[in-house]
Amino acid sequence: FAADEAVLVEIHPSYRQDRHFRHAARLTGKIYMPLRSHVREHCQGSSDSVTVPIEEFKQTMDGALRIARSFDDGLSECGLVCPLNILALDSKLDSLYSRHGLRKSSPVNTQFPCG
Repeated sequence: FAADEAVLVEIHPSYRQDRHFRHAARLTGKIYMPLRSHVREHCQGSSDSVTVPIEEFKQTMDGALRIARSFDDGLSECGLVCPLNILALDSKLDSLYSRHGLRKSSPVNTQFPCG
């Protein structure tokens, strides 16, 4: 039972070939984003440590956040990082600026540039 905007990100160890979470995501209508380790795991007892490239992890999480935020009715379509002029498009965030001692930036120009 997950929210409509849920995105299932699964980090696979190099040796796992099953697709249990992919099937679960399909059954529940959720978006599935896999990420696989390229490095052999290290074991401590019956547990293993899974290492993934940090840039690939960031890209996966960025994509998952953009997908999840696309369900919101706000205007800031951002991932892990959001430029202030994009955040400024979303007036629903206005009350947060003063609450956190921040100043709202000028929003990106959304006027159609032609004729």
